[in-house]
Amino acid sequence: MKRLLLLTLLLPLTLWSQSTIVPDPVKVSPQNGRPIPQADPADIALALTAEPTTPQPPAFVWRGWEKLPDDVQTQTGIVFGTGGGQPLHAEIAWPKNPPPGLMPALIWVHGGAWQGDSQHPNKAAYFASRGYFTASIEYRLAPKAKWPAQIEDCKLGVRWLRANAAKYHVDPDHIGCWGESAGGHLVSCMGTLDDPALEGTGGYPGVSSKVQAVCNWNGPVDFRKGGPGVLFTQSFKENPALHLSASPYVHIKATQPPFLVMHGDKDHTVPYKDSVEFVVAMLKAGAPVEFVTVLNAQHGLGQIDPKVPPSMGIGEVFARMAEFFDKYLKK
Repeated sequence: MKRLLLLTLLLPLTLWSQSTIVPDPVKVSPQNGRPIPQADPADIALALTAEPTTPQPPAFVWRGWEKLPDDVQTQTGIVFGTGGGQPLHAEIAWPKNPPPGLMPALIWVHGGAWQGDSQHPNKAAYFASRGYFTASIEYRLAPKAKWPAQIEDCKLGVRWLRANAAKYHVDPDHIGCWGESAGGHLVSCMGTLDDPALEGTGGYPGVSSKVQAVCNWNGPVDFRKGGPGVLFTQSFKENPALHLSASPYVHIKATQPPFLVMHGDKDHTVPYKDSVEFVVAMLKAGAPVEFVTVLNAQHGLGQIDPKVPPSMGIGEVFARMAEFFDKYLKK
């Protein structure tokens, strides 16, 4: 009864959020006509209490992924280690006029259903104009490479950057990561999984792979009923522990780094429900988390209905991300 009363009191507090309305559930995916799992209204109310309480910062001037600000310089083709015997590459970007002292760093991890896409373009490069050193890292792709190859390569990327912090004028104690979709899953793993067996052998042994802040854009996080078959050598029925080892949800702890979770409420690929429940679990564990719902947005936070714009444009989304990373990586 007390919990019901609390949630009843909390629900009105959510109405000030991104567009003054509670997310409207999407029942069926237009792609395949299948029902979309729905979040419990009480969970939504609780999750929305983790929304940032500061006013929306001014939007980034958005020029597109490939059109970087003029004050940013880049380098491609950097080999940062090996995965399964093959070289792994990174693209980096940093300000032409770096700030005094060491720079915070931000690693971008691409999506693509663990099977496609690449480290190009470096979508974090926009943050270089805000004084960040940024890197977009390659990881081995399924179905050729099976779990835990992907997290091994991502953790290697952090170790490489930390081991080369002096070379790149990076603060080794202020490294964040951001990913979308499958990349959102992997950065969530980077923030929650600390099993030494997941470090791999691709380089820089003994260097910490811990990150200090995580932003997940609509990435799947809960494999308690099984993860994507393409990622694993065995089914969930055959080896549930294997799937759970890749499930950030079951590894949540109060001591993990701060998370910013961003999700469109009209996502037909990764249900909005997944992020709601992930945020609720972090709140209950006492883990630091912020949650931003982009209303009327699909997978990737883009517009889904040509007649109804999302509650936040891409420039506004980036501004909210910048506020989060500045809070935890520039302190």
